[in-house]
Amino acid sequence: MNTLPTVNAKRWSVLAFNLAFVLLLCAACGKDEAPDAAATAAKSTAPAASQATGLVKKTVKLGDTADAMKWMDMASTKTPAQIAKEEKQAKEAKDAKLAAEAKEAKQIADAKAAADAKAAADAKLIADANAKALAAKVAAAAKEKEAAKVVAAAPAPTPAPAVAQTPTLSVIAKEQPKYPKTAAQDGVTSGLVTAQVSIETDGRVSKVEIIKATPRKYFDKAVIAAAMQWKYAPISKPMTTTLEFNFKLDGEGS
Repeated sequence: MNTLPTVNAKRWSVLAFNLAFVLLLCAACGKDEAPDAAATAAKSTAPAASQATGLVKKTVKLGDTADAMKWMDMASTKTPAQIAKEEKQAKEAKDAKLAAEAKEAKQIADAKAAADAKAAADAKLIADANAKALAAKVAAAAKEKEAAKVVAAAPAPTPAPAVAQTPTLSVIAKEQPKYPKTAAQDGVTSGLVTAQVSIETDGRVSKVEIIKATPRKYFDKAVIAAAMQWKYAPISKPMTTTLEFNFKLDGEGS
């Protein structure tokens, strides 16, 4: 119930203070007037708004005075609760601003730390890869060097002996021996003769040698005479071969 009289009393106090302040300004302005007429005339020609007072260093305008009175009037109407609320809001706004700035600074620091960690990890991976590649290269070089030593120390392989290739004989013409008359007269009805013949490069038989004959002496001349007539295809070098001849009374040797 006593709130309204208290507020009115405060308003009258503020109005009285403002009125006293205005009167004091006016008195200060009147005190600085010069005694001589020339100074009075000069001052009278200057704008009233730019006249200086003895109490203030800067010129005071009427509009500034009205604004100051209005602010003082508004300030006098605020309750302690409103003032406390405004101060709390200002403090909360300041704290929120500081918290946002701290959060932003922390985010920047975290991002920089993450970038530095990633760069360090990448550098370590590159260094490890280079070290592995160098180790593999050194190991390969050492292996090649060792292999070269082993090859140099190994004895040279002995060439395999050349296998003599026997020319293939191809008979072009051959003569069969005739059954000897002496063998038939002596009652020899069959015989077997093994002969070795020497062949020249032109395929001609140059020599006939009886190796084995059953029975002996009866068929030798017939075999030699027939084998000397044999003809072979030309060969690269002279060679010998073995021939067998079978004799039967009812026919010639084969």
